[in-house]
Amino acid sequence: MLKSKIALFGASWLALTGAAFAQEASTPDERAARIAALEQRLADLEAQLADLKESTAADSADVRRIQTEAPQVTLNNARPTIATSDNQFRFAVRGLAQYDVAHYEQDNPATPDDRRSDASNPGDLSSGSNFRRARIGIEGTAYRDWNYALTYELGGSGTEGSQITQAYVEYAGWKPWENAAALRFRVGAWATPAGLEDATSNTEGLFLERAAIAELVRGIAGGDGRTGVGVFANGDRWYSSAVLTGAAVSNTGEFDEQTGYLARIALLPLRGENYGVHVGASATGVIDPADTDASPADTQVLRLRERPELRVDAQRFVDTGAIPSDGLNAYGFELGAFWNNFYAAGEVFQIDLSRSDGLSDPSFGGWYVQGAWTVTGERRRWNAANGGFQGIRPDHPFDIRQNQWGAWELAARYSVLDLNDNEGALGGATPAGGVRGGEQTITTLGLNWYPNNVLRFLLDYQRVEIDRFDPENSSIVTAAPGVGAQIGQDFEAISLRSQFAF
Repeated sequence: MLKSKIALFGASWLALTGAAFAQEASTPDERAARIAALEQRLADLEAQLADLKESTAADSADVRRIQTEAPQVTLNNARPTIATSDNQFRFAVRGLAQYDVAHYEQDNPATPDDRRSDASNPGDLSSGSNFRRARIGIEGTAYRDWNYALTYELGGSGTEGSQITQAYVEYAGWKPWENAAALRFRVGAWATPAGLEDATSNTEGLFLERAAIAELVRGIAGGDGRTGVGVFANGDRWYSSAVLTGAAVSNTGEFDEQTGYLARIALLPLRGENYGVHVGASATGVIDPADTDASPADTQVLRLRERPELRVDAQRFVDTGAIPSDGLNAYGFELGAFWNNFYAAGEVFQIDLSRSDGLSDPSFGGWYVQGAWTVTGERRRWNAANGGFQGIRPDHPFDIRQNQWGAWELAARYSVLDLNDNEGALGGATPAGGVRGGEQTITTLGLNWYPNNVLRFLLDYQRVEIDRFDPENSSIVTAAPGVGAQIGQDFEAISLRSQFAF
């Protein structure tokens, strides 16, 4: 259209020029008439040019408007995301795979461990590999104020089957405080942070697994796929949450679901350009234990047990066994800090269980302390949305052509989990109301490599020490170690995780 109008204008101009030359052979009246005709043609051409400019500007504005209003497709850190220009709608695909390989070295693998309530079974651990997590999911926003997420687990520690790890809707359209984020009201299934260690994503933790005490408390009334309803609030330097929970999606053996709760507050009272100090407190509990028996009678029991911070062999060495109970409360205190490329954190927990069989109420607990030094200078920053610390983002992603090697980190942790209460003496029977769950201490050293924001590799060394008296008060079989015998053991493990996450 534009080219045809320009051609027409050129032809008209040539015609005008020819007419001007022709005037030299014309009479004065003819020349005046021709001049008037030429002036009229010029006026018509100017009008056509004005129309052409206006039409071209309108077409360009339409193109810009269409481009602006069209959904924007991005691939940020390998995560496909589609969003409208007005942020009313957003849709993203999430993916995670963690492949673990481990080798165990045991001092005495023939030592019974009582992990099957049978002290004759040896505690030989299985070296090998597994897909610790293999998840695919979606998340997004609808009509600006509604968030949603759906994630499905295809991996596991060797004992879990495929299952939903989160499926929830959330309303975040009410902002009662000017200097805070909008309140988030959520219902469905998800994992609410039960402490500082739990507030760091499992894709960004220092080691292959969380500290044992943190993982145990996490699973009491929270953890992946825990159903519930809750509210979350945070500002720039604080976080709080309160959630009423039910059963986990994977808990199929409950005939009346457990009712529990999670409450937590976290603060960043000190913060500067290159440092920050975190303090927090949490409370986790079971208000009404699940009924675990199909009979008309209520069979409400609670059982506390945990693995030794590695899931290639999924067995648990510390275990309270099933305790008749009408409730439980766990309290935690957390402290963490970063200064430049140094990071340190720790938590302590106490678990008070209320028995329903008339015996004394037991208490359990544990603690851990961990730290890291990022050799390449990156730092772990505080995340107000979860009240915890974020993982490492390499300043210079791995590129051998430019002599860039990503981020490297050295880490260490010492953790204690004590599931004993009035356990009695070695070689003796368990006192009335006593619990011989065992005590587990683990020293872990780690070397972490972050080639980029999608990939990471974790190499861990563990020294595990387990001290536990045989909870059986009589020998089950001839090979049993005997009443109150030591059934703990020590072992070492070397493990490697390869991970991609987007």
